[in-house]
This record gives sequence, C-alpha cells and structure tokens, in this order.
Amino acid sequence: MLNLRQLEILRAVVQYRTTVGAAERLGMSQPSISNTIRHIETVLGFPLFERVSNRLAPTEEALILLEESEPLFLLRDAVNQRAADLRAGRIGRIRVASTAEISEAVLPRVIADYARDYPRIQISLETRPLDSVLQVVENGVADVAFVIAAYERQALHYELVHDLRAVCLCDEADPLARLEVVTPKDLAERPMVGPQVANRIGLMFADSFRANGLDYRPSIETRFMNAAARIVREGWGVALVDELSAFTAMRPGLVVRPYGPDLRFDLSAALPRTKTPSRQTQRFIKAFRDRVVTRIAEVRAASQRPQG
Repeated sequence: MLNLRQLEILRAVVQYRTTVGAAERLGMSQPSISNTIRHIETVLGFPLFERVSNRLAPTEEALILLEESEPLFLLRDAVNQRAADLRAGRIGRIRVASTAEISEAVLPRVIADYARDYPRIQISLETRPLDSVLQVVENGVADVAFVIAAYERQALHYELVHDLRAVCLCDEADPLARLEVVTPKDLAERPMVGPQVANRIGLMFADSFRANGLDYRPSIETRFMNAAARIVREGWGVALVDELSAFTAMRPGLVVRPYGPDLRFDLSAALPRTKTPSRQTQRFIKAFRDRVVTRIAEVRAASQRPQG
C-alpha cells in the first residue's frame, strides 16, 4: 500500500517534527511533504500527526508504522552500501584459470598481493591444460585465463601481457653453461627434458630443431614446462622451457642460457569475445601484467650476469 519513498517522508517528519525540516532533509519542497502526508493519511484512513505548538507530534499509529518499516530502511541502506562497494571495487569475485606454468611462476604472488589489498574479493584459481583453460573461459566458468602460446578460438580474444623467451636450464658445470646461446645442435644427443610435441610449445621447439636438420626428441617429455624445469632442479639433464618456468625452478648451481634461434611465446589474458570484463577482472589483469613486467625484468637481468 505504501512505497519506500512515502515511508521515508513519514520518517523524516517524525524525526524533525515539521514539514519544513523534513523538506530540507530530503531535498523536497514543503508543499510536497505536506501533500504526501495527507495522501498517506487518506490511504490509511487514520491521522498520523497532531499539531502541538506549531510542531507535528506523531500518533501512536505513526510510530507503530515506522517501527514495522525500519527493517526496510536497513535493507535499503545495506543494498546502497553494497552498490557503493561494488562501484569502488571493494567487493566481488574473480574466477581465474591458468596453465601450470603461470600458476606456479606468477599467480601466487599476484593473488596474495591482491587478497591483501582487497580482502573482500573472492578469488578462485583453476589450473588446467591449455585446451581446458580456454574452454572454461568460453563456458563462463572463469572470468579470465592466463596462458602461454594460445591458439585462436572464435569465442575468445587475447590481451597480450608479455612475450616469454625460450631458454635452456642446465647445471653450471655443464659445457652448455659456457655458451652465450644454446642451439639445437648443442643439444643433440644430450639428456634433455622438454614439452611434449603434442602441445603447441613442443611443436615450436620441434620446428626450430627441424630447421637445423635435427629431430626434437626429449628424453623426458612433460605437458607443462614448470615440470621440466623441476626435473633439472632435481639434478637430471637440461631443459628447454620458457624463462619464467626456468627461474621459478632455480637453485644454486643452475644457470639459464638463451636459446637460439630466438624463440618467443606470447603470454596472454584470454577473455570472452562477447562479454566486457568486469572492472574487477580488468584490475586483476593489470595487477598480473605489472607483476609479470617486474618479474621478467628481474629474470633477464639475472640471466645477463656473468657466471663465475
């Protein structure tokens, strides 16, 4: 019977005891306040105020009505606060998907920093193979995915975050450590760990070997490059991987050497083509990009230091 605006006017008149005070509080004209009160009384069929010494004293019925309506005002205020929090980006959720390399090398730091800065943001992380990572974005299960060397999909578009160089990870005592650039010929007949040919990065390595008249045949194949780097960290062979995976697995006694020819992989954020990302998602992508830029700068500076 009564709407929230009418109840708000009634509450203001009860609070200020005059239609003038209520009008100033609500930014309305005094006649509008008076007309609304008369309309409410007509609809309800009983008076809401008595005039006492030029002030309006609420009747018992008016006070009961306001008491019953107070939860509505609390709910309205809560909704408005939630809207303000959403507008300011203080609450919300971000569903992130990633391949294992990025989940290990970059995302833990990004998520930890983001959670500290925005403690009311719910963050979820799915780590999957490339095809599955792209699919969860297409299906709306994830808001954004961070991937390396992705391929075109009609429902997705990619924002380039950075390019990653291919590198060779090896022991400092290995003859490869003394080379400025490691080539496919340097790796022939070596115990090597690398991405399997069944994935795009493995195919890119295979093409670079083939261009030099060699076959790409890792002794140990892995789906994810961070796994290849970890095997070398444990003391076996050399690995062809991206630079982030290599430096995530670094320990004393290991070195990284550039791989030649210059082979690079796009690190991208995958997003639905037909849906504008939320401001929360856009802010997370920026935080991710900033962290990647910093990390790559650290990685490349470290790789240029002379080995003793």
